[in-house]
Amino acid sequence: MLPRQMAAAVGRNFRNKTALICGETSATFGRLDERSDRLAAALASLGITKGLTAAILSPERIEVHEHFWACMKTGIVRVGVNTRYAWPEIEYVLTDSAARILFVEHRCLSLVADRIDRLKELGITLVGIGTDALGLDYESLLAGVDAAPVLPDIDGDDTLFVSYTSGTTGFPKGVMMSHAGVADAIARSVTMFGFSTDDVWYNPSASAWVTVLMTQFNLANGMTSVIPDGSFRIDGFLADVERFRVTSVILVPTMIQWILRELKTSTWDLSSWRLLVYGSAPSSPALIRDIRRSLKVDLMQTYGLTEASGGWVTYLTEADHRLGLGTRPELLGSVGRAGVHFELSIRDESGRPLPPDSRGELWVRGLANMKGYLNKPVETAEVMRPDGWMRTNDIARMDADGYLYLLDRQKFMIITGAVNVFPATVEAIVCEHPAVAEVAVVGAPHPDWGEAVVAFVRAREAAAPVSIDELTTFCAAHLSKPEVPKHFIFVEDLPRTSNQKVMKQPLKQLLVDDPSLLPWSGAG
Repeated sequence: MLPRQMAAAVGRNFRNKTALICGETSATFGRLDERSDRLAAALASLGITKGLTAAILSPERIEVHEHFWACMKTGIVRVGVNTRYAWPEIEYVLTDSAARILFVEHRCLSLVADRIDRLKELGITLVGIGTDALGLDYESLLAGVDAAPVLPDIDGDDTLFVSYTSGTTGFPKGVMMSHAGVADAIARSVTMFGFSTDDVWYNPSASAWVTVLMTQFNLANGMTSVIPDGSFRIDGFLADVERFRVTSVILVPTMIQWILRELKTSTWDLSSWRLLVYGSAPSSPALIRDIRRSLKVDLMQTYGLTEASGGWVTYLTEADHRLGLGTRPELLGSVGRAGVHFELSIRDESGRPLPPDSRGELWVRGLANMKGYLNKPVETAEVMRPDGWMRTNDIARMDADGYLYLLDRQKFMIITGAVNVFPATVEAIVCEHPAVAEVAVVGAPHPDWGEAVVAFVRAREAAAPVSIDELTTFCAAHLSKPEVPKHFIFVEDLPRTSNQKVMKQPLKQLLVDDPSLLPWSGAG
């Protein structure tokens, strides 16, 4: 069953059930089915058919998902454009994906207003959503259709959509996902999370990314999905949980910290909320214990990859959390065991499998793995293997019970005095200090050791001030000497992607650009 067959099934069997809620607007499965049919027919009338690319530049709203459904049905390739991109990145994504049409929501007009002529040069048709400033507008396009779409044959290996990575260095890479891979990621993830038809699922993530698939989880079981109105806000999120009786939520650790802080000074009816799924970035045991004290919800941690169709690869269940808070505290540092739809392997630099508890690179195999990077055969060949295995660039270990422990991204591993230091290990300890709210650890140039461990720290607002010496002493009691940060830099916030993941590359670059921040540089 491909995604369009899943859409047909829920459109038929749950026709009058609410599929999607966004602020004051909502849509039933029947409405999504009917309007995406209209959009598919409208795209065909404009010459946009199977294999061509339809891009969309929009904050969160229901039309984003009508657009996705239309692409599922027709074999048109969907590309979401990050609303935080500057023009050079927008232009790169549109040219790299060979976009033939771009839907622009009215709040994003300023991003393209001065580039209309350039977009026309690229042969891109413009359609406004909530605006007629671009000539064509979305609602008129749908209203002008008087026939059902003619749907082409779709093979499971055909590309459904391309998700562009965050691009912390250079231009982003386009990750190609197949129809079969997406269907597998949706169906298996819903099973592993334990969702039912009666769940109300909240996905706050920006839909420009692969995380748009998490809103489509309801294709597998007919549950209701809730998305932010425009973008994620703490007050908006808590109001949505209360008003729409949300049962299940996925959040990144940064969002969780914001919510816990808000709940100290405000009261909301969160009694419907039963499950908190968290992932996308490392979470410290200290934060897990904070969640347990503040929220009456079951917990599940996941590890996923854009390159795995956004499929969640591992699952640390509620039962695992209970063990971690009891007799097996080491489990709080794990991201769980593999879902039934993936195989995991820890490999050495030569690609040979390693025994349990060995440190090495994580390799993943499953139907949901990407087809490759768009227009980048060399980069694709570096990570994809003919037998289906895919290198993740994540350093990890896996114990004899199959629990996976992420040590760090290979590119962020710090080599100091010939010793390998994994930032995630250091971050977990620094976060244990009661004055620390959040930390990002990176390597900085050092004249003697090559690299030195440096920690960027965001302090808890209500905590007493903490000194560098105090943090150094605290870390020395829990870490080996090479792992103890050689310097701490206090910041009000950390750089983030649109989905609130901390970006480390800008922090590393900051230390290169401004050596005066480092006491051993002699600058300043």
